[in-house]
Amino acid sequence: MLKKPKKIKSVSKKSGYTFIKKCKTISEYTLSNGLTVLYMEVKGTGVVTSNIVYTVGARDERAGETGLAHMLEHMLFKPTESDLTMKIDSGAMQFERETGCVLNANTWKDRTTYFFSYPKVHFARALAIEAGRMHGVVISDKEFLPERNNVLSEFDMYFGDPYFALSVEMVCCTFHNHPYGHETIGFREDIERYTTPMLKAFYKRFYDPKNATLTIVGDIDEVTALAEVVHTFGIQESVGEVVRNIPAIEPKQEGLRRISIERESTTNIVAFGFKHAGFPTKEWTQTQLLASILTEGPDSILHTKLVDTGLALKVEMSIEPTAEENVGMLYVTLTKKATHAQIEKIVFDTIHALTSKDITLLYKKVQQKIITSEILGRESSLAITRELTEYISAGAWEEYFTTEATLKSITPKDILQTSKKIFTENQMSIGHFIGKK
Repeated sequence: MLKKPKKIKSVSKKSGYTFIKKCKTISEYTLSNGLTVLYMEVKGTGVVTSNIVYTVGARDERAGETGLAHMLEHMLFKPTESDLTMKIDSGAMQFERETGCVLNANTWKDRTTYFFSYPKVHFARALAIEAGRMHGVVISDKEFLPERNNVLSEFDMYFGDPYFALSVEMVCCTFHNHPYGHETIGFREDIERYTTPMLKAFYKRFYDPKNATLTIVGDIDEVTALAEVVHTFGIQESVGEVVRNIPAIEPKQEGLRRISIERESTTNIVAFGFKHAGFPTKEWTQTQLLASILTEGPDSILHTKLVDTGLALKVEMSIEPTAEENVGMLYVTLTKKATHAQIEKIVFDTIHALTSKDITLLYKKVQQKIITSEILGRESSLAITRELTEYISAGAWEEYFTTEATLKSITPKDILQTSKKIFTENQMSIGHFIGKK
């Protein structure tokens, strides 16, 4: 259960921030401009990680602007107004060159995130760079057009991969109205048509303190950290309420959907698209366990059925930690001994015949493996902030602390029920990648 919010004497509105609540080792605050701040101390490392999550991703793009959130992420490594004044190319990149810090960014369906991990002596500088990027990046054709070409090259690289190409078609096939219906990088045809005015409008619309959560994790005391946050981010003005797209309701699916791609290739794949619950619900975690039981490791159910028999080169299953119901993928890469139709039948027959006993044989090992992975993934400030990102984007950062309990509460019967639900054929999509010589 969450701890009851309590006031901390050293923290007050007079300091420029307001205490909201505390859950175990993380405290939440807000600045007067609406910025949410999460703080967690990790003593004795000498390292701090600062991570800012903007609640904007592929789902916020309108028709004709798919991939714009990802394009803007690239632009935030370009010069800001302050950089130009100091006559440097990019404060973020110079910071990396001078300090050896770890920095990066990524965009997904529900969010875009930027992080720095560095020796704590650089804390103020890192925050100043991040605050400057919130509103101050100079978006001009000089910087934008070459970067657009880089993104087009990135798209071509990804789209040359049979699995990515199939996933693009599968998400389009699954969603007819919901904004999860395209990959984060967008469509090539849209990328080619981006303009600086489009990018500036998107930047102004979503990069706002009210649409951001700053996480500070590491070897720095709370009062010092928050005082610096106020000093750097408190001056950022909010432009008002963030205007989002009208929520889209996905029409009811009434039958199995199919797509196929034919290319010159030696690769042949069958993809099974299934709808899974949003993150971080218990049902999402049940699907995560099911994925491991079906496909992870040489003793997994489908590996034994398909790879060990020489019908498949590999089996893989993935789900995404998105805030709303999304499509997961089960991929089977065929050998020359198998046909697409044959693989389809075996997979459905195997999954439909699953019993609680079948799941129990692998359940404890898979459960403990995921729990161990969770524990190991929470040992450094960088790992903590990266995992927190998905909880933040789902609007449920407190659930970060319930993961192990949720995993331990799930039974083989729960997993079997989830399997029957998500592998209902009239709610699925099937994709074939057909390699032709």
